Amino acid sequence: MSRNESSAAGHRLVPHTADLIIEAWAPTKLACLEQAARALVDSFAAVDDVAVTEPIPITLEMEEDEALLVSLLDEIIYVVDVLGSIPVRVTLEETEDGRIAGFFEVAPAVSVETHGALPKGVSLSDLMLAYEDGGWRCRATIDV
Repeated sequence: MSRNESSAAGHRLVPHTADLIIEAWAPTKLACLEQAARALVDSFAAVDDVAVTEPIPITLEMEEDEALLVSLLDEIIYVVDVLGSIPVRVTLEETEDGRIAGFFEVAPAVSVETHGALPKGVSLSDLMLAYEDGGWRCRATIDV
């Protein structure tokens, strides 16, 4: 995976036939997951200047790395589909009991400019969340 060497953390969207691939990188696993969340939201919404209305708490079990990535991205899709909100920011931290907890700062979907197709799910093939080359990197294919 190529990355912008001038940035220690970031993400990008990669076109894929009938789907979308998100890639993210950061110095830590949690920062990489936060970047992946931002990549997913950026694929369908413009949230840079959106006012948030409320935090939605999330808790993820410390599973295998790829399962953790899927759980986070599935939570975003749930918030969009079921709650009608768009995560504007995500904050994650590791808890003392080995889980990952945090929250999405969200805005109502009606107040957010959307573009492109909304995500429907995360493909379980070609997933990656791993430490390599001095940092964390992830990749996921999103069904749209």
